[in-house]
Amino acid sequence: MNASHAVLELTGVTAVHGEGKRARTVLSPTSLAVMPGESVAVVGRSGAGKSTLADIALGLRHPASGTVLVQGTEWCTASRRPRPDRRHLVQGVPQDPAAAFVPRRTLRRSIEQAVRRLTGEANPAERIRRAAELASLDPALLDRRPGELSGGQAQRAALARALAVKPVLLVADEPSSALDAATAAAVSASLLSLVQDTGIALLLVTHDPAFAARCTRTVTLTAPADASGLAA
Repeated sequence: MNASHAVLELTGVTAVHGEGKRARTVLSPTSLAVMPGESVAVVGRSGAGKSTLADIALGLRHPASGTVLVQGTEWCTASRRPRPDRRHLVQGVPQDPAAAFVPRRTLRRSIEQAVRRLTGEANPAERIRRAAELASLDPALLDRRPGELSGGQAQRAALARALAVKPVLLVADEPSSALDAATAAAVSASLLSLVQDTGIALLLVTHDPAFAARCTRTVTLTAPADASGLAA
């Protein structure tokens, strides 16, 4: 693997919860690289820091130490979050897709606002149409509100929202755990096909061994020695 071309590169990244005597390591030193078009599944027992790693990759949490690069450029540090003009590069696919949308707004309106805020594009209609197509979302659903969707439709809508800003990396934290088995299988298949077809990279946190097995490769995290009782 040539890490110089990695979409995401983490070197010796750690995370700590709390301060002083209450400080606990929640992510042991972790290094990994995710290449364009690659799907990397992150697995491990509860407390291993899987969701913490996802939050660091998304720029939602500071690492305690180590380096985080996106497309070869510093992404976040112990004291700095990602620059606003780069935030569109890494987008999340949430466990609770309805949380990605304002309940009273149509999907189209919510996605429009996300595109304008993250990219500055004033007329994102074509972006939204293309994103819905990539996410296998019926365009007719764009004019509905989140509460009018099934679980599978909501997850595809959340994926369309992420794709509309043209990211280079998707970070999915248990994206199928809230869905029934049949819908979860369909969503996971669509997500992996999307990665293969578009070249967008995927960092997937999952407890589903079948989902992980279908990814390009798997990274297993081990819980830090002082992380007893802490969630991942």
